[in-house]
Amino acid sequence: MKIRIITIHGIPNFGSVFQSYGLCKYLIDNGYTDTKVIDYNPGYHKNKSLMSTVGRILNYKSYIIRTKKFRTFLEDNLPMTAERFKTFEELKNHNFDADVYIAGGDQLWNVFYACGNDDAYKLTFVNGKKISYATSMGQKAFQREQLEELGEKLKVFSAVSVREPSTVSLLESVNIKATWCVDPVFLPDVSDYDKFIKPINEPDYMMVYLVTPSKLLEDCIKYLSQKYNLKVILCSGFSKKCTCDKFIKDLGPDEMLSYIKNAKIVLSSSFHATAFSLIFQKQFFTILPGEHTNERITDLLEMRGLSNRIITDKTLSEKTLDSVIDYSKTNNYSEHIKKSQEYLQRALTDD
Repeated sequence: MKIRIITIHGIPNFGSVFQSYGLCKYLIDNGYTDTKVIDYNPGYHKNKSLMSTVGRILNYKSYIIRTKKFRTFLEDNLPMTAERFKTFEELKNHNFDADVYIAGGDQLWNVFYACGNDDAYKLTFVNGKKISYATSMGQKAFQREQLEELGEKLKVFSAVSVREPSTVSLLESVNIKATWCVDPVFLPDVSDYDKFIKPINEPDYMMVYLVTPSKLLEDCIKYLSQKYNLKVILCSGFSKKCTCDKFIKDLGPDEMLSYIKNAKIVLSSSFHATAFSLIFQKQFFTILPGEHTNERITDLLEMRGLSNRIITDKTLSEKTLDSVIDYSKTNNYSEHIKKSQEYLQRALTDD
């Protein structure tokens, strides 16, 4: 069976890379060896704002190093099409000739991002069998017209699954039957990620990732670093977002994973940093990133019985920050993973 996946894989975000890897790894390990990601990288994925452009110029060396690390990792670990595509028209004019097309995970249908308004991620450029796997709508604040437009494009899909339980009912309201599935990073076994882990030559540290500057963030960093005597390592972007002892700007995907795996505490606003903290059973706290992306984090932590790991101005307290996760007492996720794997197998084989 020839499978072609479209997802967000080529941006310098370790979560996007590993959710792409997770889906491909699971499919290939289960006999679908002709599985590839369509190497689609539209120009809008590159932030062209003045601040971002200036940041790349001022940090040109780090930018080049990081870009090379991400591309090398993709070439070494992710099966991609030989052809690269930058526009919808290029996709439409290519003969993929696949048995099944998958709209993969990540926030492909979140209309508050450019990708959510790109028909490529709704597979309208091809005919044939189409399914989705754990595709995220990101949030619930959709206008009726937006939902109806999405529903019209999904009605030709043989099977639809989404990443947030809260969005299942949204699609059902426009007559699209949707199944909730776990994010692709949960499909492989943890050992499939351990091979990417590198030793980190640092004293005990707290990793801070993908955060927005705020007093809440600073209060968390100050309390946790002092209480546990931790070095603070910031691992994202080119602008210093918080107080830290070390700011690393050029990490590749495997290095990001290694910093999570070896951290004493992970503090982030990232869904995938939270997801890998769970996979590696780390102590972590999450500050919600914004109103249009919160559901993906709140749904995940609610299902694990760990909503108390979300820090807000209202929940911030010494008692909250002193709490420790006992993973033997968290809600079991393995049954959800099994059901998601079963969904994927059915979706691929059902006529």
